[in-house]
Amino acid sequence: MGRRGQIFERAALRPSQLRTVAARRFADAEYLYESGRNERANGAMYLAGFVIECLLKAKLFEKHNWVKNSTFPRDRSTEEQRVWSLCWRSHDLDELLAHLPEVSKRAAELERQGYPRVIQFLKSICAEWTIFARYSPYSATIKEAEEFVTKVKELKEWLK
Repeated sequence: MGRRGQIFERAALRPSQLRTVAARRFADAEYLYESGRNERANGAMYLAGFVIECLLKAKLFEKHNWVKNSTFPRDRSTEEQRVWSLCWRSHDLDELLAHLPEVSKRAAELERQGYPRVIQFLKSICAEWTIFARYSPYSATIKEAEEFVTKVKELKEWLK
């Protein structure tokens, strides 16, 4: 397969690579949002939510270094297999966040320091975003995309 086909391959990942992907997809989301076109709102929101998925997974990869291998770990405990599945098969932001209590703790600390929107935005995005947006026959407005992308922009700065 040529270089073009490489984007479809499953390969071992490092947290830094996931952060690079997150930065690229955020730029894509901003581009779609900045078009000002309602028909681009869904794409902007989907990609922005995917940014949070990548950043949470980067945190899991840091916490569980062995997870970077894309091959299912049959020799690991049930809980370790669950973590691997979260990294390679799941897109559920609430579940990812549940396996990263340190992220929630840090968000709570920021709230106590006068940044209440961080935890509010994190919980909102994690509860709201799903991969099913890519199949949705419904259309968001560019205003909704603006609100969503703005939340993600603030979150991505401290999730890095």
